[in-house]
Amino acid sequence: MDNFINHLLGKPDQSMWANLLASFDDKKFMKEMVNTHAPEEGDVDVQSLFHLVENTLQGTTAIVDSIVNPRGAQGSGSPDFKPLKEGFNPPLAAINDVVCQLTCKALDTKNLRQTLVSLFHQLSSFSWVNKALIALSSLAVFYGDFWRLARVEPSDKLAESMAILKGLPEITKPSDLQKISVFGVLNEMIKTTLNMTQCIVDFEHESKDFPQLSTMIDVASSVYQIIISILACSIQFTSLISIVDDNKGKDLSAFARKVNMVHRNIKQHYEDFSQKKEEIKEYQRLLRIINAPTDNVELIKALLYIKDDPQPLFIGSKKDKIESLRRKNVLLLISDLKLTSHDLSILIKIYEECKFHEEGYEIVWVPIIKQECEDVIKRFQNLQLQMPWCSVHSLKLINRVAIRIIKEKWHFKQDAIVTVLDPRGRVSNQNAMSMIRIWGKDAFPFTGAVAADIWKRPGINWFELLATDFIFPGIQEAIKAEKYIFLYGAEEPKTTQVIEDSLKKIDDKAIVALNVTKSQFFWNRLKSCMLSKLQIGGDLHEPIMQDILRLYTCFKKDGGFTVLTKGSRVMINDSHMYVTMVLVQYETWKKHVNVNVNGKTFDMVFKEQFDLLYVPPRCHHFYIPNMVGYIPEDVKCPICPGMMNNIVKFECCHGAH
Repeated sequence: MDNFINHLLGKPDQSMWANLLASFDDKKFMKEMVNTHAPEEGDVDVQSLFHLVENTLQGTTAIVDSIVNPRGAQGSGSPDFKPLKEGFNPPLAAINDVVCQLTCKALDTKNLRQTLVSLFHQLSSFSWVNKALIALSSLAVFYGDFWRLARVEPSDKLAESMAILKGLPEITKPSDLQKISVFGVLNEMIKTTLNMTQCIVDFEHESKDFPQLSTMIDVASSVYQIIISILACSIQFTSLISIVDDNKGKDLSAFARKVNMVHRNIKQHYEDFSQKKEEIKEYQRLLRIINAPTDNVELIKALLYIKDDPQPLFIGSKKDKIESLRRKNVLLLISDLKLTSHDLSILIKIYEECKFHEEGYEIVWVPIIKQECEDVIKRFQNLQLQMPWCSVHSLKLINRVAIRIIKEKWHFKQDAIVTVLDPRGRVSNQNAMSMIRIWGKDAFPFTGAVAADIWKRPGINWFELLATDFIFPGIQEAIKAEKYIFLYGAEEPKTTQVIEDSLKKIDDKAIVALNVTKSQFFWNRLKSCMLSKLQIGGDLHEPIMQDILRLYTCFKKDGGFTVLTKGSRVMINDSHMYVTMVLVQYETWKKHVNVNVNGKTFDMVFKEQFDLLYVPPRCHHFYIPNMVGYIPEDVKCPICPGMMNNIVKFECCHGAH
């Protein structure tokens, strides 16, 4: 009997609110409603309809606010009404039909789902955003028509009579605090529903220019939830104004919490979209500057948040403006906080050269970090103090979008790069770090043309490029003395141990053994040689390039390599496997080494033994480190007329090499 009376009086029962709340997360039912979508051409002007709805609900909710909280509403001012588009005709027939659904059928709580089904079928021909707007327009008409009578002039007797007939004086009497409070909760829920709808309207409008972001909000499911919220507001409001009842609104708070939760979710998605949209716009802006700068100052400013600090540069113990770099050639040192002492020392030597400053050159450090914390700041400041050149004053000044461009366009990954800018901001060398590591100050002014000229110099020996005194103290003296040099590296410690044990058995003080397995400087220099050659478009078939690639490939493919030289003259450059076999068999062939009897030296016999064991591989291939932007797409095989296959390989050495 109670349920029957509640139904007649329009009082929403507990099961109705439970069913309506459950509808929010009912995926099956939502899918059924989404499948009713059958949009037709000639849809409604979204922006014009939204402005109508927004004006109506903002004005109406302001009236309710003044009734619920008279003191708080005194200084709030009048709503900011949007100008309406002249000649716009809203879809009145659809709005009136939905008004009927919301006011007449909604209180039939036994058929609540049927009401939702009817709503979605009525709105099936409209776009998703217009479905929400038409439903919200219907609520706005119903809600606004009632509350506008609460603010009538005493002289308007017609409006006063209508207000009395609608029960406004009784419904809004100040003594009924519970009911006034319920109206306040409902009013806030309507505001929240309006805000949800605005997120969807703005998203649809703005995402047209950013199709790659068009799926960041699930518009269909959002509209589904908005329509449920509108239905709930209509049911509660209809119930509240039907008859005076102290129990009305007692279930509204729980529903309002759910609506707020839905709103937070939609708003968060919209904010994420807005952030991505601004990042894309900033990316496009920076890309235009980098591709066609007016000068180097404009480009460097684009990399930083200049508005946050008019003096973003730090040099020595003082701050400086970017304008100090105008009309200079600038070397942008881009690195993380793991910049090696070796790289730093080379750059300091270059910076201290008089010629560097006389010809108008400057270095600016642009640190790239993933996240900022106290330890990172200390490491940044310690590294900054070691640099005699400019750096950013604070890590927060680095434009995060610029970092993305630096990674994508200048191919910065983890290894430090040096991008050279001329006074007009044009990139004269995207990454001069490789030539700086190899040639140091001799590579000045660090352009690609200089690198090409250096590589053309006669007498360049790849082994001498790799075996420097910095990496192996005294190695140049050994080269000049024509000593035998074993340069080797292997991933398995057992392999290097076999090589070292075998070398100890060779009674020859003229042999120098160098294990480069864990020498980061060696591997950096090796990769720098490869990168420098690739940057200038070097031919992979050049002997010097083939030798370097062979060493690197043996290490990556077979797990180790060995190079035997006499001075700087390379005798063997191959996999550790065959060289190790020759070394292990030393006792069996050492008798053949006798210059006085047969004229055979150690290296000659070693090569003979190697050739006896060596089996040419069936396929010829080589490995190239990941040097994005410089790896050739098509490579002809150096052994046969065929083209080589390009196979991508991902690898992790767990911190080694």
